[in-house]
Amino acid sequence: MQVQGVPVYLGAAAFASGAKALETVTCQTIIQLQTPEDFQLVLQANDLVAENFYSASDNLLLDAVSFNSYRVRSAGQTLGLHMGPSRSHATILALLNGPGQQQQHAAAERAVGVVNVTLMQASDSISAVASCKPGTPFAMITNMAVTPAMRRRGIAHQLMQAAIRTSVLQLDYSPAFALLLAYKYYEPAVRLYEQWGFEATPWEDPLWMQDAEKGKMGRQRRIMMVKQLSGPALAASPWQHKD
Repeated sequence: MQVQGVPVYLGAAAFASGAKALETVTCQTIIQLQTPEDFQLVLQANDLVAENFYSASDNLLLDAVSFNSYRVRSAGQTLGLHMGPSRSHATILALLNGPGQQQQHAAAERAVGVVNVTLMQASDSISAVASCKPGTPFAMITNMAVTPAMRRRGIAHQLMQAAIRTSVLQLDYSPAFALLLAYKYYEPAVRLYEQWGFEATPWEDPLWMQDAEKGKMGRQRRIMMVKQLSGPALAASPWQHKD
């Protein structure tokens, strides 16, 4: 089973942000499905992503159908990435172990955060903004989410640390850089990525531009952020140094 567990104790910063008791968060990385627990964890991660990224409408009935369709379609795509012979995709979950957590519960029932990492090759458009040759391998970091009740406790930092380590050490080959998309005006996420060394590129969000050309409003504009990967990429979390 391709699983790596990294226990992290939430310290002073966590208590300052509202944590009421010392808890342990373990980040587990799943690359290839080999046990029923792997399967269960990936499905739980998929549910967390769906709950955090599905865009609801005013039609409750339509949402009920659309949301489940979104979950099923996403689960199929994710499971397909995990079931192949290559080590090109990883699902990383933050699992909570602390006061009130029953050890007999399945790991998936304790998942409080998720992030995905996928090996890709730079297209012409990405190579232009990432200053690399077309075809250069990179790690695409997507779908980072933490359950609302567990935010502001450093869990996103632990997920990012696990994502960087997984990108460099555990996939088929070591990528030259990591890339992610962030909502331009969602400052907490942008600050997190900047603390980890990600820098905004001049990339133009095509979906936002399409809406703007049609005179539509409301779609959030995204920015593309890039971090070069090397030995220093495995340094300790910048959040940890603040405690």
